[in-house]
Amino acid sequence: MQDQTFGRLALCVTLASCVAISCGPAESDANDDGGGGATASGSASSASGSGGATSSGSGGATSSGSGVATSSGTTGAGTGGDNSGGGGGADPTGTGGAGMGGWPEGAIPMGNAPVPSAGCGKPTTLTTKEYTISSSGQNRVYYVDMPRNYDMNKPYRLFYTSHWIGSRWQDVQGQDFYFLKPLIEADGEQAIFVAPSSDGATWQQKDHALFDDIMAFMHENVCYDTTRVFATGFSFGGMITYSLSTNHQAEIRAAVGIAPANYNIWLPEKTRKPIAWMQTTGMSDGTTPWVNNEGQKRGAKFIALEKAEDNGCTIPAEIPTSNGAYRCYDFQDCNPEHPTRACTFGGGHTNIDGNPNWIPIESWKFFKQF
Repeated sequence: MQDQTFGRLALCVTLASCVAISCGPAESDANDDGGGGATASGSASSASGSGGATSSGSGGATSSGSGVATSSGTTGAGTGGDNSGGGGGADPTGTGGAGMGGWPEGAIPMGNAPVPSAGCGKPTTLTTKEYTISSSGQNRVYYVDMPRNYDMNKPYRLFYTSHWIGSRWQDVQGQDFYFLKPLIEADGEQAIFVAPSSDGATWQQKDHALFDDIMAFMHENVCYDTTRVFATGFSFGGMITYSLSTNHQAEIRAAVGIAPANYNIWLPEKTRKPIAWMQTTGMSDGTTPWVNNEGQKRGAKFIALEKAEDNGCTIPAEIPTSNGAYRCYDFQDCNPEHPTRACTFGGGHTNIDGNPNWIPIESWKFFKQF
């Protein structure tokens, strides 16, 4: 459960002109966290008007008279155990699932052929804008960024991007989805981006259900590659990305946690199944530090070790880190389908470092290998 320290959050001021997100550590909790936990992050480029008009569910993809795009609330991922794909025959599409039923434990081979969602091959009403969905008895909002000249027969990559504490989807959209969109387009590709908003300042247990509900709706209504669903987020967004990665390995192919922490966030019972994973941490970060509590295994270091263990990697005596220019350590001997890397640098709590900013560059390199 979330620590009570969040009742004493000190949020950074949102500056519309801000570019780099960098916040000092929150006030220490002498009785527990030491570093104050994963409590503070700023808001960068809060651009609410620069990409598609916001409209709370009016228009496409609504399924009720009130404009709420409801969904069944269940994910479409088939998790079958062998290559029979359940009732779907020998290919890995399964029967109406998200197309992952044919490979055990999500061990999808690198470079596999795309597996289309149920929304492929039929027109969609979704456009680039904000939508509303019913989840856990609430109306929740999320933003969808659709490819230009969307092709209903092309299974696109889909990125699920979660915002930092005290922000909204507009902040992620204002950063071009953690700066991934221009890099993807520079490579001649396009992708579908989904950016939900939390209920309040932080992500919570019910946001696992929100992920399930949004993805179930997207599965039926847009064409994406069910084996190339990726998740990323910064700070608290990195924490919910980590949280989802611990029990959604069948739905998420790979995830990048930017300045994540493994405490002060709701965590489900972990399945300990493998998932491709990358993370970044500034070694001067006092908000989501590399090590918060060695004895309690709190900190980004222990996320990296957990993922390396889950992914069958060799665990080094010490993970090589850097207090200067960034260094990405690729764990050795991992399952070939589940590369695992930890990137560190001599900086603070930020998702922007260097010129050019290496964090999205390395993130896109990581994602596009699948």
